[in-house]
Formats: sequence, C-alpha cells, structure tokens
Amino acid sequence: MSGSEEVRVRLRSTRYEVEASLFSKEDEDGESGLCLMEEGACPEPQTIQINTLGKRERTEGRIRISYEETEATGMDGSTTAVTFLEDQPEVVSMIREGMVSTVLVFEEGKRHHCLYQTPFMPFEVCVRTIKVKNRLREEGVLELDYVIEIRGARAERTKFRMEVL
Repeated sequence: MSGSEEVRVRLRSTRYEVEASLFSKEDEDGESGLCLMEEGACPEPQTIQINTLGKRERTEGRIRISYEETEATGMDGSTTAVTFLEDQPEVVSMIREGMVSTVLVFEEGKRHHCLYQTPFMPFEVCVRTIKVKNRLREEGVLELDYVIEIRGARAERTKFRMEVL
C-alpha cells in the first residue's frame, strides 16, 4: 500500500546528562565508555512535549512520518522525518532538514557517527541506542532510548516517544 495522509503527531522527549565518552574506542563488551546513571541521579532532566500536524507516507516498503519543528525544540525552521523499512522496524532513521540538518540512525545496542549541520558550524555527533521499540505500524507508537554526544561536549540520554494519531 502506497500513499500519504495527514496525521496528528504527539512527541515527548526527556533528556538527562550522563557520564559517557561515545567517541572512545569500544571496549570488549561493546559499551564504548557508557556509564548510565539512574534517572533520579541525573541532574535536572528536561522534558519537551509537542502536539503537531504531520504527514505519514508509505512507499516501496518504507514508512515515513514527518513534521515541522517548533521554537520549543530549538529547531524552528527545520523539518524532521522518522523513517524505517517495514521489514526492518528495529532500524530507525531521524532526518532533519532546514536550519539544522542531520541523519541520526537508531539501532539497538549499536552506535553510529553522524554530522550535525547548524547555521554556525557542523558538529560531529555519536549516537548509541539503548532501546528501539517501534510499533508505529501496529499501534502508532515509537519509543527510543539513546545517548547522544557532540564531540567535546557532555553526553545526554534521551527518552523519545512519538505517537501518531
């Protein structure tokens, strides 16, 4: 089935500072310097919730949910698309285009390097995914739990939930 439809997108993103060095060489158990703190031990988590209109597209075995970013996320002027192959829902890409642009790849237990383009300068970013729970096809829900680090800055753990209504 191919097509496009307008949908309501509900987003919730909670970020915590963590002790991590994702750019270091992976150690033997693949943890790559990751030391996760319990949620209560993390200083001042930040939560952003957004309800917006978006678009769901299905073409050639790929599902894509896209929406416009807002001032609340600090990425006003950008479009974000979450996309995955229907036969590989455990690998999710988040593509941002506009004022900021990047492609982040989320694959449970793996880390991926990418470039984050901003109006000021590009940043090298490393993402280590803890959990991918993709039920967008069945229930309209995607949950991601990951740690992201900009080279030279403090790492953050993010718990992201997207509901497509």
